[in-house]
Amino acid sequence: MFKLNTNRTFKQPVNLTIVDENGKDQKGSFTATFKILPHSESADLPDDIKLLDRVLMGVEGIEVPGEDGQPLAGDELMTALKNDPSASVALASAYQRSIVKKNLPRN
Repeated sequence: MFKLNTNRTFKQPVNLTIVDENGKDQKGSFTATFKILPHSESADLPDDIKLLDRVLMGVEGIEVPGEDGQPLAGDELMTALKNDPSASVALASAYQRSIVKKNLPRN
């Protein structure tokens, strides 16, 4: 029998492209840990930022400097990533793509 853990988490690569001060694209990737959000909890979420508040559990392989130049950690790092337009779109896309891609019909 197949057992479905409805409280699961998973790691997913996140590809991110940002435009630097010189107008050039800078590409990189990092890993995010997401938790599965049941449909009953996602129906009232108005946008991707609220989705990330509910599903983003952690990140690895990315550094965001704080105002003092030191790398942010913990909740400060998560808040900075969710507040950055490029990072938040990349994170939400990685979450949604992983759910859809893994469950497409196989030939």
